[in-house]
Amino acid sequence: MTGARRRLLFDAGDYPVSQAAASGLAVRIAELAETLSDEFAVTVYSPDVPDPMHLGGARLERRADRWRELLDATDAVFFFDVADRDRLAAAVEAGPLIVSETAPPIEHGSYPSLLRQDAPEDRYREIVEAYQRQLRVSHHFICRSRVERATVLASLVTAGRVGVRDLTRSATLDHLVTSVPIGFSRHSRLVAERTRPEPLADVLWTGGIWSFYDPYVLVDAVSLCAGRGLRITAAFLYGQPHPDTREIVEALEKRIAERAVTDLVTVVRRPVTHRARDAYLTAARAFVCVARPGVENDTCVRLRIRDSRLYGVPMIVDGFGATADEVRRDGPGLVLDEPSPETLAEALTRTLAARPPGGAVTAFEYRDDLWGLAPRLHELLGR
Repeated sequence: MTGARRRLLFDAGDYPVSQAAASGLAVRIAELAETLSDEFAVTVYSPDVPDPMHLGGARLERRADRWRELLDATDAVFFFDVADRDRLAAAVEAGPLIVSETAPPIEHGSYPSLLRQDAPEDRYREIVEAYQRQLRVSHHFICRSRVERATVLASLVTAGRVGVRDLTRSATLDHLVTSVPIGFSRHSRLVAERTRPEPLADVLWTGGIWSFYDPYVLVDAVSLCAGRGLRITAAFLYGQPHPDTREIVEALEKRIAERAVTDLVTVVRRPVTHRARDAYLTAARAFVCVARPGVENDTCVRLRIRDSRLYGVPMIVDGFGATADEVRRDGPGLVLDEPSPETLAEALTRTLAARPPGGAVTAFEYRDDLWGLAPRLHELLGR
C-alpha cells in the first residue's frame, strides 16, 4: 500500500521489557523501539510481560505463540545479543530483513551456570556457533561503540561476509554496520526531569554483580573513607538471587560484615523496578562499576553508562577497557587507571565534594543519534 509505514519487529524475548526486570539490554530495546516508532510501525515481542516499560508508539506483543505470525507481517526484524536459535531460524525462513545488535559471546564462557555443566566446552561451542550463524544470516548490524563496531567488522570478515565488492562500495562498510551509541529516549529524559529523588545511597553500584566485575573494591573504599571520618553510603542495586551471581553476592555480603560497614553498604536483594531505579538514580551523587582486566571488558561498553548520560551523574570506572574510553571521551565521570580501594576512595572523596550532578547529556538522546539508522533502514528496505 502506497504511503504505508515500514514494519519493524523487535525480539525482546530473552530480555523482557518489564518494569519489574529492568535489565540494561531490555531498557535499550524499549527505548530504541520507542524512538523508531516515530517513523516506523514497530512491534516489540516480549511474551508474558505483566507491566511493560514505556514503548511510545510501538506495539507490545505478549503472546509467545505469535512469533511466526508476526514475521509474516514485518519488513525487518531486530535481534539483540546472541539470538534465540528457533526464532532466528523462523526469521530466515520468513524472509524479512534481519538486523542484529550482537558481539562475540566472550562473557558467556565465564558464567557459573555454564561452568557447572558436565561439558562446559561443548555448551560454549554451541553459543559461539549460534553467534556465527547470526553473522551469516543477518543483513545489517548495529553497534553501540567504536570498539564493538571494530569487533563486529572483524567477525564479519572472518565469517566470509565481507568481500572486495563491499570494500569498494564503502571503505567504512556503513552499508553493513550502523553505529547507535548507548543513550536514552526522549520519554526517559522527560521522566528523569520530573522524577522525585528517593535517596537510597550516596553511591550506587550499577551494572550487576557479575564474575568479571570487582564489587569488593567499593566495600573496601567505603571502609577506608569511614576510617578517615568520611561516611559514604553505597548500595548494590542488583543483588537478587541469580544462578550466575548468587555466590558472588554471598561473598560480597561477607566482605561487608568483615569490614564492619553494614550500616553504610547495602546489597538490594529484592527486584528493583524501573520506576524505583529512576528515583534512586536521581538521588545518587555517583555511580561506580569497576571490572577486572579481561577480554570481555576490552570489547564491550557497559550498557549502564546510559544512566550516567541520562542523569548527568558521574560514573567511576576502571581503566582497563572500552567503557573507560567512553568516559574519558564523553564523560561524565572518572577513570581509575589503577583501580584499588585507595584510588576509589580518593575518587569518591573528590566526586562527592564537587557540585551536585547536572542534567542529561543531551547529545546521547536517541532521537538525534538515530538519524543514521532510520535512513539506512529506509535504504535497505527500498523506500
